[in-house]
Amino acid sequence: AVAVALVVIPACSGAPTAISSTDRGVPATSVPATAVPTPASAPSACGTGEALERGVHVARRLDVGGVERSYKEYLPASYGTTAAPVVIQLHGYLSGADGQIAMSAIESTAEAGGFVVLSPQGTGAHPFWNAVPHADLPDDVGFVRTLIDDVVAQRCVDPARVYVVGMSNGAFLASRVACDLADRVAGVAAVAGLLDPQPCSPARPVPVLAVHGTGDRFVPADGSHGPALDTLAWDPASTRAFEGVPWAPVRSSVAAWATRNGCQAAPVETQVAAAVTKVAHGSCRDGADVVLYEVDGGGHTWPGSRFSAASAPVLGATTTEIDADAVMWDFLREHHR
Repeated sequence: AVAVALVVIPACSGAPTAISSTDRGVPATSVPATAVPTPASAPSACGTGEALERGVHVARRLDVGGVERSYKEYLPASYGTTAAPVVIQLHGYLSGADGQIAMSAIESTAEAGGFVVLSPQGTGAHPFWNAVPHADLPDDVGFVRTLIDDVVAQRCVDPARVYVVGMSNGAFLASRVACDLADRVAGVAAVAGLLDPQPCSPARPVPVLAVHGTGDRFVPADGSHGPALDTLAWDPASTRAFEGVPWAPVRSSVAAWATRNGCQAAPVETQVAAAVTKVAHGSCRDGADVVLYEVDGGGHTWPGSRFSAASAPVLGATTTEIDADAVMWDFLREHHR
């Protein structure tokens, strides 16, 4: 639930702490990051006069109900020419925003797709997300809501194409966001942590993508309590954040979202690579499809990530048969509010 000391442990053991945006080590057969279509709801153009840095992650701060929160912003080279999509990527437990940036190395996909990337920071010395959520912990759904409203107000972006993706504990929060912020997000993607939150009554059907490995020891695909969770550092706040997590087999969570989205067709399974099965629920209300990429033997990892692969002793195997960034963008770019 947890993306874990994963990004912390490899960095301490000499593994790379950043990945070149053009060197992800992913084979050419991976899903390409194609240009995003511009729906009729998007403004036709934006001014180009903003003196903002492109191509780097810039630290920003944001007041959320009187509490200062932080995030990093990445603007692609094309920013400012047309209203850009936005991808908010939520880190796993313990890793923080910098860990997620290293894990996903999403920059090359952002440049190809022309989207803005926001990487928020969780709470505390053991960074976590309050995804259940608990009233006595920080309002992280509120953080995401405020972050969306702020970027829509301050940047040249399309409010109909805002997406939230998450790893592990970040995937937990992405699942919650799909329930509570359906009026603001056009789709979500969850790597190693899709949940079926309760209660959950979205204002509209939200497209959902899940990626999960069958060899995950932190958030097992069968819905059991991951034994590797007990090896992590915890404090009272982060322990509290994980109380009440609705653990369930990932296929059950995917099926629950398909039911919630009114998907009528039986799921179609396709072997997209030797170790990767795609389970697609179609004929969903308002085109809000639900898709799972199941990685046979995959660990608590981000497919296609060299940083993730360097963490194999902790996280397990990382497949390079698919690239999570490209798979997610290929799915999300087809949807807008």
